[in-house]
Amino acid sequence: MRTLWTIIVIVIFLLGGSYASYEFVKTTTQATEAHLKTVEQSISAQQWEEAKKELGIVQESWKNNANWWSIILDHQEIDTIDLSIGRLERFIDTKDIPLSMGELSDLQLLFSYLLDAERFNIQNIF
Repeated sequence: MRTLWTIIVIVIFLLGGSYASYEFVKTTTQATEAHLKTVEQSISAQQWEEAKKELGIVQESWKNNANWWSIILDHQEIDTIDLSIGRLERFIDTKDIPLSMGELSDLQLLFSYLLDAERFNIQNIF
């Protein structure tokens, strides 16, 4: 009986941790996606300083949460997002609309993928 209770407690902790990590990923990716949408609007309007400012907010948020991201996510995904943010920053610096919009689209897709990958469903279990 004691073993059963131990197993139940461990399962509850695992499910609670999984839920907490999903909520963290959900909250941070939604906030980041909102900032990236503002970057997209700024690039479309050729407001390069505003786009750079919003991207700076995304970078700061990404760096502040880096410790948590590295615990939860695959490091290859983290590296891919780091590279994409760096490329987008350079494209904004050079005021290249097509390349900026393309890289921004990739970055939005990466954040969308993160949320889907952390969601608890049958596809992610098997």
